[in-house]
Amino acid sequence: MSRLFLSVDFEDLSHDLGRAFGLWQTRPLRLKALNRAYDTIDQFLEAHGGARATFFCTGIIADQAPELIARIAADGHEIACHYHFHDRIDEETPEAFEANLTRGLTALRRASGQPVIGFRAPQFRIPQDSPAHYNLLARHVTYDSSYLCETPEAARSFASTLAEPLKLLPIFSARPAPVAPRMRLGGTYLKLFPRAVSASLIRKSTEAGLPPHIYLHPHEFVADGSFAFSLKELAPLGRAKAAYWYARQIQWHKVGNRSLHAKLSALAQQHELGGRLDQNLTTLAL
Repeated sequence: MSRLFLSVDFEDLSHDLGRAFGLWQTRPLRLKALNRAYDTIDQFLEAHGGARATFFCTGIIADQAPELIARIAADGHEIACHYHFHDRIDEETPEAFEANLTRGLTALRRASGQPVIGFRAPQFRIPQDSPAHYNLLARHVTYDSSYLCETPEAARSFASTLAEPLKLLPIFSARPAPVAPRMRLGGTYLKLFPRAVSASLIRKSTEAGLPPHIYLHPHEFVADGSFAFSLKELAPLGRAKAAYWYARQIQWHKVGNRSLHAKLSALAQQHELGGRLDQNLTTLAL
């Protein structure tokens, strides 16, 4: 049986979108929703062989809820870094990137009591056409799981341009069929499309020589809308934008959420869950 890796981009979608919309710089997180989502994820893992996983956490969670980060670590999962705030790194200078990176790493290491050696960029938005940000990243972590590619050769070629060694754990990105758009293995793609699409991506990833690796988010494991905005919260955007984003949330919080568990369970029965990324670097890293 082949191995399938699962990681979680552990973030508060409501906080991060509000920051992206310019509604606030920061505010209290929805800690009840985050705790409930974590319970659901951990219960899923326990029901499928008790596999541990890697949680790429934003530093703001470590600042506001260090006890939650400590709990995830104590349960045996790896704590990795998902930046401090969930901001687009490709819109920041390398200097600003390093400052926010070290802020997030410091908060996560303090809260977890663990070495934090892995990183994933929010939305995978770290420049892949220039090594500048990656060269800074290599000073602070052992591996990165932000690089998107279809073949291991592409990742190895990029890694060879770096001034300092950094292990790359790429996320497979390809067309599941000739007429289909390019998709990643996980997230919205897993939720919205039939399981056969993810099965095709897993097969193509394996054939290409990249161990299949699914990524998901807390809001995808629950279907109660607990990370959604109210119209009142969106009102400062103006009536039209508020209505648009209020409706758009259906995609994130409702469509496919209830069926996610069945899809993921079926995939986990076909492919053994591989465990924490930091404990499988020999197998995964390029």
